[in-house]
Amino acid sequence: MKVIFVSDTHENGLARWRIPDGDVLVHCGDFSTGILSDVRRFARELEALPHQHKIVIGGNHDIPLQAQALEARRALDRVIYLEDEAVVIDGVTFYGSPWQPEFMSMAFNLPRCGEQLEAKWRAIPGDTDVLITHCPPNGIFDWVSPTNSVGCELLRYRLDFLKPLVHAFGHVHGARGHTEKE
Repeated sequence: MKVIFVSDTHENGLARWRIPDGDVLVHCGDFSTGILSDVRRFARELEALPHQHKIVIGGNHDIPLQAQALEARRALDRVIYLEDEAVVIDGVTFYGSPWQPEFMSMAFNLPRCGEQLEAKWRAIPGDTDVLITHCPPNGIFDWVSPTNSVGCELLRYRLDFLKPLVHAFGHVHGARGHTEKE
């Protein structure tokens, strides 16, 4: 199974990017500028892509997924939208969650190191193969400046127990890349 990960495409749309072919396309959030018409446009662009399965989670800019949840989810009815839930594709369990420590009073914010955020991460099943979050774990591709880290400490702690095969996330535009941990 070939899985392609993208994130933080915002208002630029998917047509602007050269997205490789694969079996599963995963978007780790922030595909909109915060308006419902962005969700509809994004859904049309996703439908035009050749990937057999398309998985989407929300990000802090995807306000309609929280504020206009019914309409936004209806627009995404031809893709797999995950919000604190899992889907199994060809025996691989994908789990998606859009939450993050409070960041600029936008969507899917919860108090940093709070009980609600801890409960979201605790709900991630232990058999998750591919974890999809919008926010990074603390200390991993989470620096917005040399002195400002926005990653989640509680998510980092939970990952030590989960040990998914892959954890994909976005949120911090300047901190892209990949790393391996045993």
